[in-house]
Formats: sequence, C-alpha cells, structure tokens
Amino acid sequence: MAVFFSIEDREGEALEEVFELDHLPRHFPKDGGLCLRFVKADDDASFNAAQAPILVSELEALSAVALDAKAKAELDRVLKLCKKHGGKRHTHLRFYGEAGSDE
Repeated sequence: MAVFFSIEDREGEALEEVFELDHLPRHFPKDGGLCLRFVKADDDASFNAAQAPILVSELEALSAVALDAKAKAELDRVLKLCKKHGGKRHTHLRFYGEAGSDE
C-alpha cells in the first residue's frame, strides 16, 4: 500500500499536486522520532507549521540512509515541498494512507 503526500491550506485545499510515495515510507522509523513514526500506509498523519521543522529534520536524516534511486527521488520531492511550505501559518503537511476496509 502506498502513502500520498499533500500540502494543504486550512480548508484542506491542495496547494501543490498530491503525489504518491511508493518507496520512501518503508524507510520511515517505526518507533523513533517525533513525526515520521506516525506516517503509515493504512492511516493519515498531518503536521502543522509548528511541527514542520521537526518533520523536515527527520526527512533530512533519511538522506544519510542508503536509499534506492526511487526512494531518494521521492525524498527529494517531499523535502523540497516541506521546505517551501512548511512553517507557514495555516499550512499542513499531510500524509494519507490508502483507505483500507475496517470491516
């Protein structure tokens, strides 16, 4: 299952094109960190302006990990957008997990 990434305003309108992360999420920490551990393929996570610097820091730390070319390209794209929009008032960095059936 994939995770989708979106930059949104306070009404939930996308400020940039929403895109899919197929390779990067498997490198997110499961237990450590403050933000990325909450990004899951079966749930949603949202980070506000105050949390954006922490998220960026955790994403930058992934640059030191040996990533394949596809995961590295996804990381570069997410980081670029987080740095562009993160920290702006009423802007949310959102990760959407694929909706699964709870039934």
